[in-house]
This record gives sequence, structure tokens and C-alpha cells, in this order.
Amino acid sequence: MKKIIFVFGLIISLSSLLFLSCKREEEKLPPAINFKTGSNYTQNNAMVEIGGKLSFGIHARGTSTEITNFTVKKVLQDGSVITVMDTGLYSMTLDLNMVFYQNVEDKVTWKFAVMDRNHLSAEISMVVNKDSNSTFGGIYYYPSIKLGYQNNTQYGHFLNPSTGNVYTEDSATAHQGDIDVLCYYIIDEDLPSPVISSPGEMDNYSTEARTYYPCIINWQTRKYTKWDISVGDTPISSSAFDAAQNDSLLIVSYHDVWGKKKFKWATAGKIIPFLTAGGKKGLIKVISADTVDTGSMEFAIKIQQ
Repeated sequence: MKKIIFVFGLIISLSSLLFLSCKREEEKLPPAINFKTGSNYTQNNAMVEIGGKLSFGIHARGTSTEITNFTVKKVLQDGSVITVMDTGLYSMTLDLNMVFYQNVEDKVTWKFAVMDRNHLSAEISMVVNKDSNSTFGGIYYYPSIKLGYQNNTQYGHFLNPSTGNVYTEDSATAHQGDIDVLCYYIIDEDLPSPVISSPGEMDNYSTEARTYYPCIINWQTRKYTKWDISVGDTPISSSAFDAAQNDSLLIVSYHDVWGKKKFKWATAGKIIPFLTAGGKKGLIKVISADTVDTGSMEFAIKIQQ
């Protein structure tokens, strides 16, 4: 009888240990995220002038499973939240060096968060203050720029927005490090679509730019301009564009979360915010845009000096 009791007790003990072991194995831990350190990165409570560069180094890792989402948000003093980035991924690690630019807000808490496949998350934050001595900067203004589409032989296709210089395919290669803008024409969703883009589009999972302008395939420098596609939600008025004498309107008009590799349906009257690879913000006001691939586009442009 004692043997039976002993064996029964041993089975219960082993079962308990196995149950506890399984519980420990099933325990789900959140991912980990941290800032990289070093003098090259923006520090907590930094004072930065309007338009100044903000550099953040982020490292994250999944603890129990893969990371599936990464977000960057700005929390303003009044508690309102601006989503700067919200992107999906599927990786055990995340290693980023990110550059943004100081806007006009006096104080911002930057929040960086990751979420894993188990919907567990981790977050870090940093406060950045606007330098109270900041002043708005000057702009370059070109009231009439004409670019030709891919089958147009009258106008060049490539633009340096800081100088207003337009280049043909023959001359563009020699100036590839200066070119931030190009344009072409497509039919998209059965609608005619004049497109404003940049040489760096081909490095971001898109084929149109390199198809229409194959010369850029061999360029050593393909600068990538991001275009704010949210203008349909909060359009900038033509009168506001015309009245802008400094870069204040340019700074507040561009939203990182809406910055994409091209702007489609760039039709007359559209005012399009953009950010160049060199960190210059600008606005394009489309004056006219033909709806044939042998046509051209005319626009006015304002860009930070």
C-alpha cells in the first residue's frame, strides 16, 4: 500500500513539474528597444533650431517572437499625437539610423515603439526642444519650370530644384548628384496620371523611372525625394503658396508619414510638399500637365535655401 501511495505521489510531483516547465516555456516576453548612443545622435532634451537635423539611432530585438510593427510618433505639449511613421515588418532584429528635421513646435516627445507577433510592445522616448532663437530661413523661388514626359523631345526631364536647372538625358548623367526631380506620364487605375518623382524611385521597389529613363540605371548617385501624398485631405491654397516669402509654410506643410516615392495625378492646381535627400523641404504648384506621354508639365517651385 505504501508503495502505491509513493508511486502515486511521485506521478503527481512529476506532473506538477512538467506543468510548471510548460508554463515557463509558454511565457511570452515583450520585445526590447533602445537608443543607440554617441555624439552623432540627438540627445534627450536637446535644443534644436527650426529645420535642424534630428538623428536617432534605434536598435530593437524580438524576445519571444518576431517584430511585426514599428512606429514613430510625436507627442506635443497639448497632448496631441502626430504619427510620423507606421510600418510593418517581420524580423527578429531592427537596426535603424533615422533622420528627421525640427519643426516649429516648442517641445516634442518623440516616441519609438515596436510590437511583436504576440501583440506585445515596447517603447522608448526622447524630448526635443525648439531653440527659442530660431528664425525662419530663406527660399528659392522659380515661377515657371517646364519638364517633358518620357517621349517629349522639346524639354528636359530632370530638375535641380535648388538652381532651377533642367537637364536632358544627355546632360543629366554629368549632373546626377544635383538632380532631385523628374517626371513622366502613365495611365493608372484607368485614369491619366502625370507623375512627379525622382531618380531614387528605382531603388524603392518601382520600375517606371528606370523604364522611361534607363540612363539612371548606371548612375552612381540616385537621389530620392519623398512626396507628401496627403494634399487632398488638407490642400494648401494657391494664395498661401504665392504669399510664402520664407520657409515657414514649407516646413509645416510636409508630413513624414505621408512621404512617398512618387506623386501621381499631379494635375493643374495641385500644390505638393516634398523633402529632398539633402533634407530640403519645398512646394510645387502645378500650373499645367498634359495627358499624353509626348507632353510636358509646368509648375512653380519654392524650396529651402
